[in-house]
Amino acid sequence: MMKSYIAKSGAKQFKPSMSEVMEAGEENRGFCLACGEGQDCVEPDARRYECECCGKSKVYGAEQLALMGLVY
Repeated sequence: MMKSYIAKSGAKQFKPSMSEVMEAGEENRGFCLACGEGQDCVEPDARRYECECCGKSKVYGAEQLALMGLVY
């Protein structure tokens, strides 16, 4: 379950739970901060990959999100 929040820019974004991040890390999944969708074949340290769903460059690897503190 992705939780929405308001970024410093004022845009609505999403962040995954720590349990989702732990599961995703084992499966090489990432998450789009813009739309909240998960994405396969994402390196753990990925930053700003293009989202297959919304097209924005907001996909981050699971471990990268944890390092950035963007989990709940």
